[in-house]
Amino acid sequence: MEKRIVFVGGIAVTSDGITNLRFRSEDSLLDGDIIVFSIDIASYYSNEFYQGMRCLDDDESFRLRNDCKHWRSELNAALTDGKTIITFVNNSPQVSVATGEKRYSGTGRNTRTTRIVVPFDPYHVIPCGFGTVIRRSGERIKMAGDLGILATYWHEFGNHTTYQGYIEDFTGTPILETQTGSKVVGGILRKPEWKGTLIFIPIPDLPSVVDLRVKEFQDKAKKRPSQNAGSAAKRIETYRVKAERSVVMQFISAIVGIDKAARDATESTPPPAWSQEGRFTLTGEENLQASMDTNAANLHKLQDERTSLKQALRKTQELKGLLYEKGKPLEKAILTALKLLGFQANNLQEADSEFDAVMVDQDGTRLIGEAEGKDEKAISIDKLDQLERNLREDLVLQDEATARFATGVLFGNAYRFTPPETREDFFTTKCKLAAKRSQIALVKTTDLFNVAQYLEGHPNADFAEKCRRSIKEGNGETVIFPSIPGQE
Repeated sequence: MEKRIVFVGGIAVTSDGITNLRFRSEDSLLDGDIIVFSIDIASYYSNEFYQGMRCLDDDESFRLRNDCKHWRSELNAALTDGKTIITFVNNSPQVSVATGEKRYSGTGRNTRTTRIVVPFDPYHVIPCGFGTVIRRSGERIKMAGDLGILATYWHEFGNHTTYQGYIEDFTGTPILETQTGSKVVGGILRKPEWKGTLIFIPIPDLPSVVDLRVKEFQDKAKKRPSQNAGSAAKRIETYRVKAERSVVMQFISAIVGIDKAARDATESTPPPAWSQEGRFTLTGEENLQASMDTNAANLHKLQDERTSLKQALRKTQELKGLLYEKGKPLEKAILTALKLLGFQANNLQEADSEFDAVMVDQDGTRLIGEAEGKDEKAISIDKLDQLERNLREDLVLQDEATARFATGVLFGNAYRFTPPETREDFFTTKCKLAAKRSQIALVKTTDLFNVAQYLEGHPNADFAEKCRRSIKEGNGETVIFPSIPGQE
C-alpha cells in the first residue's frame, strides 16, 4: 500500500498519494504517514518594519501565533503517534508580532498610542527545544559521520542541495555539517516520549535535478536515429514533462526510504528503488506485506473518522467566536447563537443591500442586526449609522401593504483580545445616546455567548423565549439577558 505523504509549506509535489497544505491553514497532519514540513510565512501580510524585521499588524500577529500553535500541536501528535517528520531548514525570517497590549501617552488631541510588539521566531512551531536556526546560506556541505538513514537520499540529491541556515546548539544527532566551522545543517532528533522521528535537512534544488534529467534525455536521443528537426521544440517539452515526473517519483521514493529506515529505528541504509523489483522478492514477503496493508487501511479509516470528528468539533466551536472574533467569523457565530435562541436567523445579500443578520422571531417580529468587533476599543457610533441605513433599506425591500420598520440590534465585541470579565464598556457614550434615540438594542456578544452556551447543552424553550424577548425589548439600552437557570 502506498504511503500517504503530506507536504506543508515550501515544496509542493503533485502525485498520487500526496497532499499539499499551506502553512496558513488549520488542516490535520494525521491523515499522512510521512510529513514533509517547511516553514513559510510569506503570506502573512505586513507593510511595516521594526528593528529590521517585518512587523505584522494585530490580526496577522494573532493568526500567525494561532497557526504556529496549531502546527506545533499537530507535529507533536504525529511524532507521538510514530510518524516520520522531515523538516526542511530554510531562511524563513523572524518577525515582530503584536502582543495585544497598547500604551498611551499625552492627553486630548496629543494622545499617542503605541503598539507593543515582540520578536517571534516561526521555528517555535517545532514541538521541542532542538537548537537555534541561524539564517546563513552556503553551498559546501560535508558528512558529520555515517549518513545512516539519509544515505540513499543524500546520494541522489546531495549534489543538488545547498543550505539556507544552520542549527546552533543542536540537541539531536548531527548528520550534515557546513564544510567550514562544522555547523549542523542536517540531523536526527528522537525523544523518549515520541514513537516517531524528527529529521532536519537542507532544501534540495529539485528544478536543477529536472534540468539535468532533461539533458540526459536529450543526450540519449542524439544517439538514436535522427528525427524530424521541426519537432525539436515539442520533443524538449516532452522531455521536461517526463523529467519532472521522473524526478518527483525519485524524490518520493527517497522520502519513503528515509521513513522506512527511521521506523526500523536503526542506522541501516534505506534500500535503493531498484531493490524493490519483483525479482528480488523473498518468500513470504508478499503475505506479510498484505497483512501490513490491511492494518494500514484500518488505521487510515480510524484517521478519517478522527478527521471528521475534528471537523465537527471545529463547527461546534464556532460559537466561541462571540468571545474573540470580528468580521465574517463573528457574524457566523452570532447567527449560530441566535438560532439556539429560537430565531430564524440568516445574513442577507440582495442587490446592493447586505445585512449581517436578519432575524425573525416565532411571533413574526422582524429584527435587523449589525455586528462589529474591536481589538482594543469600544464600539463607536459609526456602526450604528450603518445599522440605521440597513433598517431603511430593509423597509424599502418589504411589501408595500405590510411594511413596517424592523427592530435594530447592534452586536458588539469590544476589547476582543481581553478576557470578558476585565473588559471596559463595550459601547461609546455617543453610540449609546444614538441607540437610545433610535430604540436600537445593544448586545454584548460575550453576554450572548453565555446564554447560547447554556442553551447549546440544555435546550429550554421558556428560557430561550425570555432571551429573545430581552433583545426585542431592548429599547435602546444594553440588553440584559435573564439569569441562566440554576445560576440565579
